[in-house]
Amino acid sequence: MANFTFPVAHLNFLAGDTVKGPTSVSIVRDDSNDTYKTLIRVPGGNERRITPGSSVKPSWWRKLFRASPSPQDILHGVAPDLPPLRQIVDPRLPQTLLTLEEKQNIKGFKFGILYAQEGQTKEDEMFSNIDASPEFEEFLDFIGDRVPLHGWTNFRAGLDVKTGTTGLHSIYHRWNNNEIMYHVSCLLPFNDKDKQQLERKRHIGNDIVVVVFQDGDTVYRPTTISSRQVHVVLVVKATTVDSHPGERFYRLAVVSKDGVPEFGPPLQENAVYKKDEEFKSFFYAKLLNAEKASYAAPILGNKLSRTRTALIKDVADTFCE
Repeated sequence: MANFTFPVAHLNFLAGDTVKGPTSVSIVRDDSNDTYKTLIRVPGGNERRITPGSSVKPSWWRKLFRASPSPQDILHGVAPDLPPLRQIVDPRLPQTLLTLEEKQNIKGFKFGILYAQEGQTKEDEMFSNIDASPEFEEFLDFIGDRVPLHGWTNFRAGLDVKTGTTGLHSIYHRWNNNEIMYHVSCLLPFNDKDKQQLERKRHIGNDIVVVVFQDGDTVYRPTTISSRQVHVVLVVKATTVDSHPGERFYRLAVVSKDGVPEFGPPLQENAVYKKDEEFKSFFYAKLLNAEKASYAAPILGNKLSRTRTALIKDVADTFCE
């Protein structure tokens, strides 16, 4: 979510209760092309509008005195679908609104990686794997760097960087200015007294997107991972191609929960990709788009809406007293 930069001359409006829920509106006039730029914050998300100056007209009584449009006239011109909101001129509000935006900014992406040996079809079996195949280790080295967690100062995805309770290393990558940290099943601590490996599942089961790396030709079942939070699973298998002996390829499949809209980039027809930088970029675009698409699903969408409702209402309650 991009930050909204507040110039010096702008208008802010708030309401704690409208038909759309708590609402915040910020408007700035762009004299260079005679338009008004508007940012509307409601529980469902941010909406940006650009309105020509000709759509903003003064009320009839202001016309009598040849006065320019009032702040309420401007609000009505750029957002006629909104009810009247209270104009707030408190100089503290712009920074408060910026802080609200920052609270919703995604500071990094966290994804789970679950390793499945050939023949494993149950999540308990997968979460209990300690040693991994050379193909899985090769895949980890391909998608990111193995970084020590102790003292780690970049995005950590909830991993312990002080006392080692979540393992000593993990996989990290920076792609298109996005920080990505993985929760890797085999790198998280193993508890031989816990058949379900709940500590491992606590991290991976709370990720929105999970990569399942499978050895062999076992068919992945969509119901394998029991989690309300996991919405998309990318199934990866190492393979070879007869026409390219000695080279590594990966087969990719995508499984999504109901309610997750389609997202790109689209898989190619055979969904087999050569291990190279082109596939690496494709893989990361698919991962990040999978998470963003998941926000539209009912469970996550409702949760985000409740969070935004509380944040905007808190601002409105503070400044509309």
